[in-house]
Amino acid sequence: MYKGSCDLRLVLIATISVIIAPVLVVEIVIGLVGNGIALGIFCTYRNLWPSSTVYLFSLVIADFFLIINLPFRIHYYMKNEVWVFTQTFCSVNLFMLSMNRTASIVFLTAVAMDRYFKVVHPHHQLSKISTSCAAKVATALWIIVIVMNSHVFTLDHNQSKNSACQSYNPHLEPQAAATWHAILFFLEFFLPLGIIMFCIFNIILKLKQRKLAKRNTVQRSVKVLIVIVLVYTICFLPSILIAAVGLVTIKVALKHIGTIDQLLHASFAFTYLNSALDPVLYCFSSQVFLKRCKKVLCQAGWFKTSVTQGANESLSRCSEQRMKTLQTSTVRT
Repeated sequence: MYKGSCDLRLVLIATISVIIAPVLVVEIVIGLVGNGIALGIFCTYRNLWPSSTVYLFSLVIADFFLIINLPFRIHYYMKNEVWVFTQTFCSVNLFMLSMNRTASIVFLTAVAMDRYFKVVHPHHQLSKISTSCAAKVATALWIIVIVMNSHVFTLDHNQSKNSACQSYNPHLEPQAAATWHAILFFLEFFLPLGIIMFCIFNIILKLKQRKLAKRNTVQRSVKVLIVIVLVYTICFLPSILIAAVGLVTIKVALKHIGTIDQLLHASFAFTYLNSALDPVLYCFSSQVFLKRCKKVLCQAGWFKTSVTQGANESLSRCSEQRMKTLQTSTVRT
């Protein structure tokens, strides 16, 4: 029985390694392009930042922390989950990945709350927060994120003694570390999700009361919150569901623990997807950012065909107007 489950785990490791490595490569490329454009736009127009852009900029920084660490995870999976680097660097790598997850959740929630105060409580002091004050808030949030994930350095990431570099196994970890890791893993998902849903429902309710649903700025706020919920659900819900199944399995029986651990690590590919989806949020957050992004892509030649067609159409219109003018002047003469 044990041999069969062990063979199943080895097959699962090989299968997941073959699938997840190219998936992470695609996420790196998309995330690097999208966040690179976003970083360039944010830095170019840094003197015109509203308060919400500070939180979006923090998301970009968190995504770059993830992107520079993903190549080591790709190498890890290409080696069939064998970590060839030092255990200290394994802790650093897992800390950066865990910190990205927490920071993404925290700053997505901050963007949602910023929209909530500006729409529901436009006269509140938090709705008129300055950019410098928002930067101080973001700095405080970064410190909290780092402290919340510092326990990763105390976990044993090589419990199977086969040069592995895994997050944790709840049934093997010391009780205190395992308990805190499980609480943090679930709390940082459900608590911010509740806050985001609270913001959405109150904004929609306030829109119905004020009959402002057709205003562009209000519609944009609703779209931003919808995009946040979609990104939140797609990226973080799969790992939460699998982790919940793992906890139930541990309580009932210790069968298939290795399989669930592998599925949990595979589900982190959805978590890493947030670096590729966050630029979509930036476009919905600001029409100015969207226009500047289109301008950058046009300069890069991505929309060269459409631009050329537009120029040709405008030239043809000008020529038609000139012909009509000449015909009119000829008739008059």
